[in-house]
Amino acid sequence: MKKFFPGFFGIFLCLFIGVTATVAQENAVRTVNGGVLNGKAISLPKPEYPAEARNAGAEGAIMVTITIDESGNVVSAIAAADYYSPKKSDVSDMASEAKPADPLLREACEKAAMSARFSPTLLSGQPVKVTGVIVYNFVASRSLDGQGARTVSGGILNGKATSLPMPAYPPAAKAVKAGGTVNVQIMIDEQGNVISAQAISGHPLLQGAAVDAARQATFSPTLLSGEPVKVTGVVTYTFVAGTKPDNQ
Repeated sequence: MKKFFPGFFGIFLCLFIGVTATVAQENAVRTVNGGVLNGKAISLPKPEYPAEARNAGAEGAIMVTITIDESGNVVSAIAAADYYSPKKSDVSDMASEAKPADPLLREACEKAAMSARFSPTLLSGQPVKVTGVIVYNFVASRSLDGQGARTVSGGILNGKATSLPMPAYPPAAKAVKAGGTVNVQIMIDEQGNVISAQAISGHPLLQGAAVDAARQATFSPTLLSGEPVKVTGVVTYTFVAGTKPDNQ
């Protein structure tokens, strides 16, 4: 018995581990890579083209990485930080240099992607999660506005301001030690004055102060072919709890 028992116990242990591993593998939720998923959707709503982004000439192909659950619903959507300007109308042609994507377009793409629907994907007869990419292509009109002036995208505008007041630190935000970066999308007129400002990210208690500060910023006029143009872009403010905010 002394020789038999260890051998029997070893065989039993191996069988137990093998069965446990098999059951765990069968129960595990697998995720497969589906590549570009545009043509595989049963419902693929188009993203809204924000007027501010269109007027600024923001365009290109934005890729959104999504995860689809076993029922075909999109459970996560993250737009790439860069966009591409395809040389052809086919969005599958990505042979152009990547550039920073407009935050408004990214947000619109993520919202649209979350509304997409797909048929469940089966692997060995079992439903699985799928990850892949949806590509949305934006083409902006380059026509002049009613006053004959064009609008150009200026990207991050902090370093281009002639005056960039720091925002006040709201007492309510200070009380809860709210901090972080707030991004404000602004429109600058031909004289360099901010004519619109909207917070597009950041702590809700800090957004109002950041917008108020952005409206007071001033810039040198921007010329395009010798003519003054409107400019759209982003001003960023960083709030650190217990200190004065930084406009970078």
